[in-house]
Amino acid sequence: MRITRNIILCLLLNFTLFGFAQDINHSKQEIEEVLTKLDSVIANKKTYQNLRQQHADSLEQVTNSCHINQYVEKCQELYEALSDYDGRKALQTLQRIQRTEEYQKDKNLQAWVKLSAARTYGIMGLYYKADNLTASINPSELSKDERLHYYLTCRNNYEKISEYMADISIVQDEEKQMITYYDNIIELLPESSKKDLMTASKEVYLGHPEKATMTLAERFPKTQGEDRNQMCMTMANAHKLLNNRPEYIYYLANIAVNNLMNGNTTYEALPYLVHALYEEGDIDRAYTYLMCTMEDANTYPSRRLALDVSKYFPLINSSYRAHKAFLAENSKMKRNSLIITFTLLALALLVAFFLGWKQNQAAEERRRANQLQKALDQAAIADRIKTVFIQNMRHEIRTPLNAIMGFAQLMSNDLSDEERSLYNGYIQESNNQLLSTLDDIIDVSNMEVGTFNFQFEDMDIDELCNEYIEHNRDMVPQGVELIYEPSENHLTLYSDKRRIGQVIQNLLSNACKNTTSGRITINTSRGEDCIQFVVTDTGTGIPPEKADVIFEHFEKLDHYSPGLGLGLYVGRLIARALGGDIQLDMLYTDGARFVFTVPNHIEQEEDEDIMQEQLQEITA
Repeated sequence: MRITRNIILCLLLNFTLFGFAQDINHSKQEIEEVLTKLDSVIANKKTYQNLRQQHADSLEQVTNSCHINQYVEKCQELYEALSDYDGRKALQTLQRIQRTEEYQKDKNLQAWVKLSAARTYGIMGLYYKADNLTASINPSELSKDERLHYYLTCRNNYEKISEYMADISIVQDEEKQMITYYDNIIELLPESSKKDLMTASKEVYLGHPEKATMTLAERFPKTQGEDRNQMCMTMANAHKLLNNRPEYIYYLANIAVNNLMNGNTTYEALPYLVHALYEEGDIDRAYTYLMCTMEDANTYPSRRLALDVSKYFPLINSSYRAHKAFLAENSKMKRNSLIITFTLLALALLVAFFLGWKQNQAAEERRRANQLQKALDQAAIADRIKTVFIQNMRHEIRTPLNAIMGFAQLMSNDLSDEERSLYNGYIQESNNQLLSTLDDIIDVSNMEVGTFNFQFEDMDIDELCNEYIEHNRDMVPQGVELIYEPSENHLTLYSDKRRIGQVIQNLLSNACKNTTSGRITINTSRGEDCIQFVVTDTGTGIPPEKADVIFEHFEKLDHYSPGLGLGLYVGRLIARALGGDIQLDMLYTDGARFVFTVPNHIEQEEDEDIMQEQLQEITA
């Protein structure tokens, strides 16, 4: 029972830890942002190292010019500035301290110098020298701070010794020795984040990364400076044990960014990041970071960096070259593919252009053929119109001329006064008919060349309509009523009285020709700034398909009826030139109904100019 309960508790703990680990994982975007920042920092590495060098140079000047009582203190500050940057100069600074009288008298200072030298040798990869120095120190004789310094130095160097297997004797019980160092360090540290950090580092060393991540997760966002770097390294090692490579890369990249921005050349994280990125397949970045490490391994000689470079360079260099060769070949293939694609595209465009040109040529030929056919059709229509016009003119001129000539010959005979008056009336009627025909021809000619003139005046609509009612009353067949019905009396209009009368006369004349029974009515009404004339008959009507044709010149529904077929054509030209129009009312089916609209013109001079422009546009 107890065994089962323990198993269940262990499973719950593992699930809890797994869930917690999932919660603290960083997104791909966050990891990429850190790596992008590292790329920028490496590109500007020299700037940060120059700033570090300037800081060291300024401390060097202060140390050389300071009072003898401050000399050791300033040398220690100078060492701290050089220890992570230039190991050789850092060791030279420690030698300067060893030459002072204070060093000969102060055992704690002697221990500090030895431990600092051991730390520097460890950074440079000279672990046998570091081990010899730490072995010569008895920690029981040191102060609390120096003992902490001692165990930290021993732990760091021993950890590196275990990793690189340097050519020095290693104690057989490695784990026991490291645990001893950790326990001593934790005991000496006060209760703080540093103590939690060291505890987490011990858990990682003992193979319990889940506990370490739980311990550090809450403190990580609040930690700054060197503690943050150490915490990042512990988290990186923990995630390495958890096989969580993205988090491993994230924390290593953070350490590398902080180190490089501070001008450090220790590269405690960058070599591991190189290998991790290589395993992730990011060959370009791995090679760039490796070259950065190699450059400073040559500038600031370090056996540790040399070991790091020698460990990864052959593999990554060959992979990088193969990767570059692959990219070059791939680029070449893409380039060739693009060339082939563009060539085929160009050929396709040429073929399409040729086909389009041929199609345009065919379309142009069809268009010319259509234009030619239209021209032939128009010529045929013009020839027909000319023939009809000549026939109509012959009829319309010969008929009144024959009447004039015949009645004139009769007038030479002895006639009574009554007969003479009757014949004279016939001659006068024929003469008026002939003059009306000639006037229509002249009006059409003037309108088409744009020399049609208007004379504006005030007119009484009732008087005008009644005048043309009386004028056409003798032309109305028997049984047909001719009526004027205004919507209101005494309507006035400022326009060309003669031309408006001409339109009304043409409409009444057509109505009289086509109405044999019923009535013919003129209605007038006032519109918005216009007067509307409506001529309605109960005659034969107009077929819908002829609604537009009847307004063309020389067009007649009945070719045997008298007239040239110009009445509606001239009427529409006049109406539109005045700013109005004539329309056939298609809704009226008991005959024909024409609606003639004329605007009420106020300014005569301006209107005459507008009329001429409108007339030119219409005839064009």
